[in-house]
Amino acid sequence: MDALAFARSPFIAIWEMTRACALACVHCRAAAIAHRDPEELTTEEGKALLDRIADFGDPPPLVVFTGGDPLRRPDVAGLVAHGTRRGLVVSMTPSGSAAVTEDKLRALKDAGLARLAVSLDGAGADAHDAFRRVRGSYRHTLRIIEHARALGLGLQINTTVCRQTVGELPALVSQVTDFGVLLWALFFLIPVGRAQADQGLSADEIEEVLHWAAELQPRVPFGIKTTEAPQYHRVLGELARSSGAGAHRLSADGGSAGAISGPPQMKEPLRAGRAVTDGNGFVFVDHLGNICPSGFLPLPAGNVRRDDLVAVYREHPLFVALRDPARLGGRCGRCEWRGRCGGSRARAYALHGDPLAEDPGCAYQPATRESEP
Repeated sequence: MDALAFARSPFIAIWEMTRACALACVHCRAAAIAHRDPEELTTEEGKALLDRIADFGDPPPLVVFTGGDPLRRPDVAGLVAHGTRRGLVVSMTPSGSAAVTEDKLRALKDAGLARLAVSLDGAGADAHDAFRRVRGSYRHTLRIIEHARALGLGLQINTTVCRQTVGELPALVSQVTDFGVLLWALFFLIPVGRAQADQGLSADEIEEVLHWAAELQPRVPFGIKTTEAPQYHRVLGELARSSGAGAHRLSADGGSAGAISGPPQMKEPLRAGRAVTDGNGFVFVDHLGNICPSGFLPLPAGNVRRDDLVAVYREHPLFVALRDPARLGGRCGRCEWRGRCGGSRARAYALHGDPLAEDPGCAYQPATRESEP
């Protein structure tokens, strides 16, 4: 998929079904709450949203149900079934709690759920539960993974990368391998919601993690993708050049909370051809229907209750600007990788107040504007 394709249709569409959640995670983008908001999209509004996502065209965007915890909605299986009937590939990111039972997962699979993405932020209970701020979350997460494997559901592991979790990454590799997952998604913290800027890694530290992941990729049986670190495309490209070999299996699209992609039944991130970033191959609809470039870039450009999702994505000035590399400022605007990376627009907004500013989480010093790879 090239820039023209992303101008027509997002690669991934995320629906934040609810903000209700049993956890109280340190980093929570949604600042989740204990109970459902009565103003959430209704079942019928949710079906209409899925219908409109399908109208983006063939192939339609990947669809991810996220939250909060989507399983706090009793209509979730019916909504999965509706999306599946419309030809959508629907995935979900539940919370690691006792609410995720084998019976519920079986009902979701029977409804057509394609993949389950489960968050794991520590290699043991102490580290994971401290980050999720609920004792027992690690135990529940392992049980969810066990049920998903028994049911034959495609499985993805999501890990937030920040000061509290970065030291857990090496130990997590063997666990993720043993789980038989299709994809390990590394979410680089953005200071939005409960997350604070001092929890994030520096640009040099992010670069170090990306090089570690790129060198790990050919040695593991699962894909590795990044969210809010689209410069992983550059790191992989540089590694391929230096080795004189073709690029490794590439899962380097960026995006927002719950982003899902990968083999075998879903579109490969490699086919995107470039990073999938906030508003550029990515659209997010929150629990109230607000249309945003991503969950990490919560700038509403419309609302599905009154505005057409397809038109907002294709035509709203914010989305159009986010897809135009010529509008990028600072190092991102001068960078030879701007067409494949583009930087984290969410981090630029969170730290600079301008979604088109340079990404302060990237350590790269660009060569010239004329030598794009």
